[in-house]
Amino acid sequence: MWFKKLKSPHVPLDIPIEDGLAILKKVGSPVFFESEEERQYKVSNAAYNVAIYETDGIVSSAWYDDPIGRSWNLGRQKKVNLYLSRYDNISNWEARLNNGYIQFYFNDTLGLSMSYGLHKDVIRFNKQGI
Repeated sequence: MWFKKLKSPHVPLDIPIEDGLAILKKVGSPVFFESEEERQYKVSNAAYNVAIYETDGIVSSAWYDDPIGRSWNLGRQKKVNLYLSRYDNISNWEARLNNGYIQFYFNDTLGLSMSYGLHKDVIRFNKQGI
């Protein structure tokens, strides 16, 4: 069966953390984690895991552990394209670096980057310069 849309919530970057938390609360109860480097709020459920990262009161990153398409190569690529398209037109994204573990995509129009973990099949969007 071929999927056409993502089930995880879309959390835009560069929005107030309160707005990001409101999105997470629609799908579960966010759990807070903090380290010296970052503050994270994460929701886990049977369908996916999603987390947001806070910098200076805004959502600076969004992380997705989404099993959709995980079992086949074309499914993983379809998922990556759906996530990229969620944040902006796919033509504005450029794959620039692959170190064998992570494929990095950049969107200079919006100042965003996306890291796709090739082995763990996880995705993280980041606001560049934060």
